[in-house]
Amino acid sequence: MYRKLDNDTWEEYLNKFNSVKDTITVKDFCAENNLNKSQFYYHKKRIEKVNESNESKETIFQAISLNSKIDNIKEDKSTLKEVKINVGNANILIPVSEATLITAIIKELILRC
Repeated sequence: MYRKLDNDTWEEYLNKFNSVKDTITVKDFCAENNLNKSQFYYHKKRIEKVNESNESKETIFQAISLNSKIDNIKEDKSTLKEVKINVGNANILIPVSEATLITAIIKELILRC
C-alpha cells in the first residue's frame, strides 16, 4: 500500500531523486521509497510546472506622477504582467489586462490629490 504524501514531502522526494538520478532508475527509486511510479511522474510534472511559473514572475516598478497631466506610463507589454500602486500603506496589484480598472483608479487618485 502506498502512502498519501503532502506537497512538501513530494518535493523532498523529487529533490532526493534528482540528486541520484544518474545512478538509479525511477522504478527502483520508487520501489526503495515505497512510492507509486505514476504518482511520482504526476507530482514531478506538477512541481516542475509550478517552479517554472514562479521563476517567470518578475516585479517591475513603474513610478507614476499624480501631480501632472502628462502621461508618464511607458508600456512594455512583453514583460509587464501587473500594475502595482502604492498609496501610503496600501499596496494594490492589478493585472495589466484590467486597463479600465487601472484607468479608473488613477483618475480617482488624481482627483483626491
